[in-house]
Amino acid sequence: MAGKSENIVQVSLEESRAIAKAWATPENLAKLDAMTDEDIAAQIAANPDAAPELTDEWFENARLVIPLKSRKRAA
Repeated sequence: MAGKSENIVQVSLEESRAIAKAWATPENLAKLDAMTDEDIAAQIAANPDAAPELTDEWFENARLVIPLKSRKRAA
């Protein structure tokens, strides 16, 4: 597993909700709503830490894996 990114910050659930509420201004929501699929794909491609885009092709090739039983992991 790769090392921890310096950009990761831990916050509590309450802090994350406050941050999201403060961000969700009408202006920011309008910008988000105006983004095209191409805009989103370009941002994903430009960010090496971003998860891959979940396209129709990705879902066509995906398969459901259900673990047989739960195991405790070492800390």
